[in-house]
Amino acid sequence: MADSPEKKRSLKEKLTDRYRLVILDDDTLGEIKVQRFTFFGLFAVITFMTLLVGALTYLLVAFTPIKYLIPGYGEIESNKTYLELIEKIDGLEKDISTQRVYTESIKNILNPSHIKPSKEGDSSMYVDNYSTNEYNYAKISNDIDLNHYYFCKPIEGVVSAEFDIGIEHYGIDLVAPKDTPVKSILDGVVINADWSTNTGNTISIQHDNNIVSVYKHNSVLLKNIGEKVSSCEAIAIIGNTGKLTSGPHVHFEIWNDGIAVNPKEYLNF
Repeated sequence: MADSPEKKRSLKEKLTDRYRLVILDDDTLGEIKVQRFTFFGLFAVITFMTLLVGALTYLLVAFTPIKYLIPGYGEIESNKTYLELIEKIDGLEKDISTQRVYTESIKNILNPSHIKPSKEGDSSMYVDNYSTNEYNYAKISNDIDLNHYYFCKPIEGVVSAEFDIGIEHYGIDLVAPKDTPVKSILDGVVINADWSTNTGNTISIQHDNNIVSVYKHNSVLLKNIGEKVSSCEAIAIIGNTGKLTSGPHVHFEIWNDGIAVNPKEYLNF
């Protein structure tokens, strides 16, 4: 028995057959709406609409507050945000703790307030160094070997007050003309740039091998904490700020491993 013509037609031909959908008025049997279509076109339209609805649904859920109305989804996102905040807070607490120890160490360098003789009749003096929340005593001396460093002069000036641990004067005072720039003695990083009642505008530079230089009583500070500076770069302007001053000058100190040294041992003024 031969195949009928209908069975010989391919699937493509069947899908592309044109059909007509007619909407009739029930009373008059007149045509209200006529829509022609093929099964292939109908399938394409349904697929496109499905993808469009899916995409719009995803965008609404992912990028609008609607996602918080979905049971479980909002809680997961909230917990994730909460955990991220907790992690950041823990990191900040560690940074603050480290910075607190570092700041206390710098305070002892800038304003040593615990000076004691080692024993009665001993002229050697000691200064507290902050370390792991306890005070240790480091002997002040002038025989630390810094001679292999090439120090830049902070200013070209005249020494008006000498290094004298007996009166707790841990540096030298240098007098120079008004508006003279104060320079860093070595490459380094600014670890303090602030104002205090006694020392006025003070800036401190951390150099290699635990060398710290301090410059007090400036009229203006040109650098901020965290900035890198080069040797002989201007970091401040000479001034007369703070209570412990009697005229325009810079009080200049050098510290090594928490020990104050006489700047005149390594620089010619």
